[in-house]
Amino acid sequence: MSMLICESKDGVITNKEWVIAPKLSSNIIKQILLARGIKESEHDVFLNPKYDEGLIDPFKLKGMKKAVDRIEKAILNEEKVGIFGDYDADGIPATALLNDILVLHGSEVCTFIPRRNEGYGLSRRGIQELASKGVKLIITVDLGITGKEEIAFAKAQGIDIIVSDHHEPIEALFPVDACSVINPKQKGCKYPFKELSGTAVAFKLVSALCLRSRRLSDSQLKWYLDLVAISIFCDMVPLLGENRIFGKFGLIVLQKTKRLGLDKLYKVASIVKDQITPYTVGFGIGPRLNAPGRMGDCEDSLKLLMTQDDKEALDIARRLDDTNTKRQNLLKEVLEEALGIVEEEGLDRNKIILVAKEGWPEGIIGLVAGRIAEKYNRPAFVIGFKDGIGRGSARSPEGIDLVKVLNYCRKYLIKHGGHSMAAGLTIKTQHIAIFYKKLLAIAESEISSKSLTGRIYCDCKVNLDDIDWGFFRELRKLEPFGSGNPRPVFVTNNLTCGKITVMGKTGEHLKIELSDGKTTRCAVGFGLAGKFSNLSVGGKIDIAYSVDRNDWQGKESLQLKILDIKLRMD
Repeated sequence: MSMLICESKDGVITNKEWVIAPKLSSNIIKQILLARGIKESEHDVFLNPKYDEGLIDPFKLKGMKKAVDRIEKAILNEEKVGIFGDYDADGIPATALLNDILVLHGSEVCTFIPRRNEGYGLSRRGIQELASKGVKLIITVDLGITGKEEIAFAKAQGIDIIVSDHHEPIEALFPVDACSVINPKQKGCKYPFKELSGTAVAFKLVSALCLRSRRLSDSQLKWYLDLVAISIFCDMVPLLGENRIFGKFGLIVLQKTKRLGLDKLYKVASIVKDQITPYTVGFGIGPRLNAPGRMGDCEDSLKLLMTQDDKEALDIARRLDDTNTKRQNLLKEVLEEALGIVEEEGLDRNKIILVAKEGWPEGIIGLVAGRIAEKYNRPAFVIGFKDGIGRGSARSPEGIDLVKVLNYCRKYLIKHGGHSMAAGLTIKTQHIAIFYKKLLAIAESEISSKSLTGRIYCDCKVNLDDIDWGFFRELRKLEPFGSGNPRPVFVTNNLTCGKITVMGKTGEHLKIELSDGKTTRCAVGFGLAGKFSNLSVGGKIDIAYSVDRNDWQGKESLQLKILDIKLRMD
């Protein structure tokens, strides 16, 4: 018998469910893959992804042939081509990628990325700005799938639009007047892998164009995977199928990148090139590319990826780093305000949390929503409003589809879209209260209380003496880790606590020596000291944890990273 210790500020004990996969194999890698639903016949492809053999023919994407035909026509007729991209670390790399390949094909290209305060997606202003420069063909990247009205507007101006996107289509907003739509999630698309990032969809488009023109070989196109990898690890698409190929080889290209701007960003951000990991991309590169867009204008981020001037690259990298620091400070301020509202109004007792305040910057609210959703393990909506209009972001734990929820509420919204676990919306301030009331009504019928308790999915049970360098080397075969392919989680039962140390500037981390009577290991719980303050030397516990390498003062060791603890009562 065991009981989870997890104390709230009121001393109430809550429970987090551990979902432990049954034992399916004595081989640790086979066990993990089978536990995650990957068939044994697919194991070799998963463990040994091949760039040359693993990528799917881009022309299998619905709309691809028509899109390439139209682009070739634009090249032949020397038409100016516009690229309309999103303002994040998926849309910006996609814009740079498409720009580079079109220029290589002899096109004159104009790019447009809106400021965040203009709202997400296609806009008439952006279309008009590109039209004023003589653009007759616009290609969207990472947006456009809900741009029905805007594309009808463009068509009336004599402008063709090719939509390349990966967001969930909404039937009522589908861009029926587009010249072509490339999105693996659209109805009737038989492309076998549906979870590409926006930049990956753009990569498929340029791959198809290069297959036709023979301007670049597959091996030459591989050098553009640094941009695709940034999107893969920053946009949290599952690291399965083609994304696994893009992620694995994209990390290699990031380590060898020919992009001057990225090279300078590494130096400014103290990123070691040959040690770049998914974590480095998600928490080092991505936030700096995202920061300008969150704080105002993302023009610098796009310039960084496209510049060929050494001094300009260094200047931009320094500005991005500085802007990211300002973004971090602003995030801390808004998050404290939002959490204060949640606590004061008891919103964490609701199945969905919604907080709104005048003046909260749109560029920060998505991050705040993510932190709130993570803290309380339930969908979180954060809205900042000004002049009667609210712009909001929503984040959700796995298993709750935000797009579906927003569709139920669409009559209260001006605009909405996104993914199942991350979405955005625009709403009139006067409708926020009734919108939240509707959300709570939906939650009662669609969200079970059990789904909000929090779950930890564990790959298998192991003994402490199973964990050695050979075990760790086996685990590395599963890399890269990320969304859809998380770092493996293990459970070990009936361990005795030895020395317990509280670490960190504010005593927020926990370090425990653990023994099963034969083997002793050191385990660290980052941010867990306050949650498990009742632990005592000699006490018996079960732990859920991952295994990683720890490099401290030149000394290498294996380290157990605790995710959760259960106090044994037997």
